[in-house]
Amino acid sequence: MGDICDYIARIQSASHLVYQKIHPEMSESLHDHGITPTQLFVLSLLKTQGRCNISQLADHLGVKPSAVTFMMDRLEQNKLIMREHDQKDRRVVNIRLTKQGENMLETILENRKAIITKYLSYLTEDELSFMAETAEKLANYTEKEQIEERTD
Repeated sequence: MGDICDYIARIQSASHLVYQKIHPEMSESLHDHGITPTQLFVLSLLKTQGRCNISQLADHLGVKPSAVTFMMDRLEQNKLIMREHDQKDRRVVNIRLTKQGENMLETILENRKAIITKYLSYLTEDELSFMAETAEKLANYTEKEQIEERTD
């Protein structure tokens, strides 16, 4: 087995080159639709969750609710999200995607998928499988490490 420092250098170098190429293409996709990476994350989260309140969104983003409120104002002005009072507790305001927000999200995700597919198409199915398994394994270890740090 090689020296860990050699692997680190190779991974960092390759990651940097991939990032330099893919990041501008991904950013252009967002810029064309007038949203930020954080706003894309929120739209994706709302798509998977269905609806969230401001506190839940703030928790997912790791920010204060006031920062989320400002972001929601902008997304609402662009007709990408809708605020609605909770049916059980009228004091709670839930956020959900509008049809326009769903359509924009779908367009952006399809565009990003095409960008990534363009580069991943150079890999064999075995290489893709190994890459996915390795990334998932690293993500699991990272998540486990974060949980242990929080409980210390």
